[in-house]
Amino acid sequence: MSAPATAAELVEDVLSAMADASDSGSADALAKLRGKTTKEGKASPLDGASSTGKAKVTGLEAGARTFPRPNGELYHVRKLDVHDDVMVVREARRDNLNVLAYGPPGTGKTALIEAAFNDGFYGLQGNGDTITDDFVGSYVQTSGTTFEWMDGPLVKSMEEGVPFYIDEIALIDPKVLPVVYGVMDGRGELVITQNPLRGTIKAAPGFYVIAACNPNAPGARMSEALLSRFPLQFEVKTDYKLALRLGVPQKVVTAAQNMDVKRNEGGLGWCPQLRELLDYVRVERKYGPKMALRNMISTAPEMDRKIVSDVLSKAFGEQVTELRIS
Repeated sequence: MSAPATAAELVEDVLSAMADASDSGSADALAKLRGKTTKEGKASPLDGASSTGKAKVTGLEAGARTFPRPNGELYHVRKLDVHDDVMVVREARRDNLNVLAYGPPGTGKTALIEAAFNDGFYGLQGNGDTITDDFVGSYVQTSGTTFEWMDGPLVKSMEEGVPFYIDEIALIDPKVLPVVYGVMDGRGELVITQNPLRGTIKAAPGFYVIAACNPNAPGARMSEALLSRFPLQFEVKTDYKLALRLGVPQKVVTAAQNMDVKRNEGGLGWCPQLRELLDYVRVERKYGPKMALRNMISTAPEMDRKIVSDVLSKAFGEQVTELRIS
């Protein structure tokens, strides 16, 4: 019997498989995003990782298993190489393999994290205005002359030993993100300079960092020093077979796939992802297919609506225009 694979070998296997399968615009965009790096030093991406056996292959089809999300909706498992995506993310936490998921909005990145850690995690929504205090905490005015220190989500995650999720991490100024460097490598600690009384925070067992981004978003960038601290990185795309399983009509799925081809070729800036396809089903059930189709056109950015209208009209054999009150 062969020896158990190390965590590094597991990461190499998954990354290799994803690299071979990756042919979308998001993958290209992440490569370009890597090029927008600063000249910061690298840390070993596997600092602090432990050795475990290889993850089990489930053999189940995408969508065959479900996990509840905090809002009560069910998340339908998708395949990451030959593994269930939820189980990959959960097992990565046990091996301290910080995860970066990237892809267009609406593909289910946040839904995956919510399903994997429905028992609790702290999160931060990143944007161009995010500052260090948003991670660590700050003094908050509690009365006219009184200020009280309030811990931020990163500190709470570390002390409670729960996952910390950074959404749209590529939109955060790279000068801010060194705040997480020390907690993502072997040190597992954070010095709170804003409040010396809090001192140095040590990460409790179970603390773990997951992040998501859309590398095509205007202004998206990440330093190589930060990227190197995510040993496990994978693209999240819309699973059109799963969309069919969840009740999206074949013609709508085919039209979405055609729009995705146009987007990858640069002829379209937007195409419906899993979120929009499931929204179509909900609107169709309430108001009928014609209104659902017209609503999909209205959902698209204004500059893309003409092409979206043409694709849907061709798929359904009749002219479909955006939804509006007349």
